This record gives sequence, C-alpha cells and structure tokens, in this order.
Amino acid sequence: MQAASRRHLLESAAARPEHESMPNALIDQAIRETRPLRFVYHGSLRVVEPQCHGRGHRGTELLRGRQINGGEPSERLFDVAQMSDLTMLGGHFDGPGHNYRRNDSAMAEVFCQL
Repeated sequence: MQAASRRHLLESAAARPEHESMPNALIDQAIRETRPLRFVYHGSLRVVEPQCHGRGHRGTELLRGRQINGGEPSERLFDVAQMSDLTMLGGHFDGPGHNYRRNDSAMAEVFCQL
C-alpha cells in the first residue's frame, strides 16, 4: 500500500468516533429499526432483541438484549467481542423487555438504545 493511501486510511479512522471501529453499526441499526439479531455466543446460536449498545465501565463493548432463542429467555448483557456470525434478521419486535431501563447502569457510554 502506498504511503498516501495508508495516511488516508489512518486519517479516516481518526476522524470517526472510537466506537465506529467496533462491529456496532449493525447492532445500532438493529436497535433503531427494532429488528432481532442472531449471533454465536460461547458456542451457542442466540437470537436477541437488542435494547442497548455501549461501552462498559471496563472499556468492553456491550450489548443488552432480550434473548428469545438459544437459551433461557431473559434480558442479558453480552460482550460484543465474544460474538461471531452477527446477522440482523427480518421482522421487528415490539420494544424493550419489561425489565429494560434506559441509560443502562452497566454502560459507561451508550452508543444506541431503545
């Protein structure tokens, strides 16, 4: 890669907010559009209604979501770095689960929320 191209890529990355370098664009879109996500987490396929996406107090990228398939139905906190095969599904969900609270206390910074 030529030096000018490398410099352009670095400048573009520096101009973006830090969280844009994380795999969150799809998560944020799913939250805005109230669409479920499917991903593999700790070896199990999960389907989750995403509710809040942000950075935890230890700097970890997190997703709060209502798990509807792939384990006990519940509102859970997922470490995004532990996810693989992230896909947004068709259809929509009605809104947050009954235990959801805006401005999740597990998040030091909220990127997107219901």
